[in-house]
Amino acid sequence: MTTPLRLAREKRGLTIQQVANSVGIDPGNLSRIERGLQVPSKDLAEKLSLVFDGDVSETQIIYPERFVPTDHAAPPPGTGAAALAPRLGASDPGHA
Repeated sequence: MTTPLRLAREKRGLTIQQVANSVGIDPGNLSRIERGLQVPSKDLAEKLSLVFDGDVSETQIIYPERFVPTDHAAPPPGTGAAALAPRLGASDPGHA
């Protein structure tokens, strides 16, 4: 998962070590936060947001899964609207 935090860091050409040092945490912790494996405290999310001048919000840092770009490709077979219609009652005369 490419999180907004990682995108902001890479956009500025900063290393994990540089950002970790600027907020006073271990680079390993920052790496896990960037990969969505660790959730930062609210205070740390605020510090990280400030490092990037608000280009990435505290909410994006704490809940990165809500902001990861989605692939607009076709849905997997059996999951599209046509496949779901019978289960949703679309074939029922009262539904459009």
